[in-house]
Amino acid sequence: MPRIILDTDPGIDDALALFLALASPEVQLAAVTTVSGNVPVEQTTLNALTLLTLAGRSDIPVARGCALPLLRTPIDAAHVHGSNGLGGIHFPTPTITPVAHHAVDLIIEMVMQAPGEITLVPIGPLTNIALAVRKEPRIAERVREVVIMGGALRVPGNVTPMAEFNIAADPHAAHIVLHAGWPIRLVSLDTTTCAILHRSQVEELAAHGNHVTTAMRQMMAHYFDVFGPQHGNQDRFHMHDPLCLAAAFQPDLITWEPVYVDVELTGTLTLGTTVGYFKRADAPAPNVLASVAVDAERFIRLYMERVRVAF
Repeated sequence: MPRIILDTDPGIDDALALFLALASPEVQLAAVTTVSGNVPVEQTTLNALTLLTLAGRSDIPVARGCALPLLRTPIDAAHVHGSNGLGGIHFPTPTITPVAHHAVDLIIEMVMQAPGEITLVPIGPLTNIALAVRKEPRIAERVREVVIMGGALRVPGNVTPMAEFNIAADPHAAHIVLHAGWPIRLVSLDTTTCAILHRSQVEELAAHGNHVTTAMRQMMAHYFDVFGPQHGNQDRFHMHDPLCLAAAFQPDLITWEPVYVDVELTGTLTLGTTVGYFKRADAPAPNVLASVAVDAERFIRLYMERVRVAF
């Protein structure tokens, strides 16, 4: 059974990924670490604590992580996820508090204590992960796998025409992580934009569920009613982070290709662009398994079934 550290910046789709982790018996959610991204780290940490309280899982430790990217000016995605990252919905005060450890130190400690057991699943900017491997390079040899939601290899970006949000939010951290020499699965927009949850499916889950699925519907209403119409979309929600989480325990949902991927760090208009060297004779050795196709229908069925049963 893989043990997962979910490094996250909740975020509506982060919340849905967390619920999938809690609903899946194949994995053990060992810890949640937080980072600035969709909203500032103070809020992402509160959100993680709130979501675990909502799901009745106060046993899972939450460690607060980095408040700023390594070098670039911070960006956020509050316009997508609402002012508090969870669709602007106000939840009761969580019953749990963060552990004393910084997220970077908790990641290092857990990986070093359990060689080959921990899968890191970063679904936000990669600041915590980069600093962890810089502070203790031996974790690259001891981690089971790193499954990253990030990048856009053969498709447009979602924060600029070239760059995906998580990589663009801290491209220098992404560069460190991609070149750290550990096993990486990169779940990019190439596949996550194919994994779509429709509003009718959210309503179906809420109609037959409890307070967790009701909260899902409330959070996602911001996306469907506020952000979506501005972009010609009132029904389709891209399951970026939930697909990445699923890839950590059911990688056969996705078709993978070994590819060398690098990150643009100096371009004025292209900062954070992920460049994949597909089938090029001059390419360096592959450093990731990149997602190139997905059985989206099977994934959505899996998500619906897991959440329906668990909540």
